Amino acid sequence: MTTFLSIAEKSRLKFTSFTCEAKGKLELVEKSLKMTEVELFPILTIENQNDHEKAVKVLEKSEHACLISNSIMSNVILNITIKH
Repeated sequence: MTTFLSIAEKSRLKFTSFTCEAKGKLELVEKSLKMTEVELFPILTIENQNDHEKAVKVLEKSEHACLISNSIMSNVILNITIKH
């Protein structure tokens, strides 16, 4: 969330709420349990519907710059919901 807040501020994206849930897939790989996939479900409510495209870009940048996303070896899937 801190990565998102920083990028949103730099991008001057005005929003009223942000939540994000995550689901993971745990699989047996080479006799060991590994998290093979993480699915993120960010929900962002923006003030101005004209900022929809900007909001998507901010969320995508946030995922790419996220320390946690970059630290795990599994596939990260982003399922974005933007509300106005």
